[in-house]
Amino acid sequence: MLAALAAMCSLRGRYYRVEVAGDSMRPTLRPGEFLVLRRGAPAPGRVDPGSIVALHDATGRLILKRVIGLPGESLRVGRSVLINRRPLIETYAQGETPQAQFRGANQLAEDEYFLIGDNRGASTDSRDFGPVRRERIEGTAAFRYWPLRRLGRIGTPRREFGTAAADDLPLGMIRARTGN
Repeated sequence: MLAALAAMCSLRGRYYRVEVAGDSMRPTLRPGEFLVLRRGAPAPGRVDPGSIVALHDATGRLILKRVIGLPGESLRVGRSVLINRRPLIETYAQGETPQAQFRGANQLAEDEYFLIGDNRGASTDSRDFGPVRRERIEGTAAFRYWPLRRLGRIGTPRREFGTAAADDLPLGMIRARTGN
């Protein structure tokens, strides 16, 4: 018991818990769920595409978003997300990006990331506030511990791309064309 207490105390500084509020990360995360996050910005070059990260918005509220674009990549967000002119297959996403949030090609700087919520129509994210520097990332989602029926590690989906010819098709059409 003493060893478990010592382990919890040593991890306390590196991990923290948050409650999911809002629908911007549906269907992956739901309001009322509790997560454990690894504290702090990841080391340079250690941010995996598809990771869910936390940062503070302009009002100081902690928000959760998915890493879509990495440093040096070129992005275009419309009916689909194009990375370096290739359509990103996003099995975790739902809804469509409202036309007001369409963004032309953006070349990310050396230390910038493009973050988007999974529920495209209900998310305020990099489409609104622009790319995010690595040091603004407060933590990375690691584990969901509540509700118990959804207990488990927060995984990072494998990054896959569709065909270049599909660059302006809606998300569902990209999946259908690539067989996913």
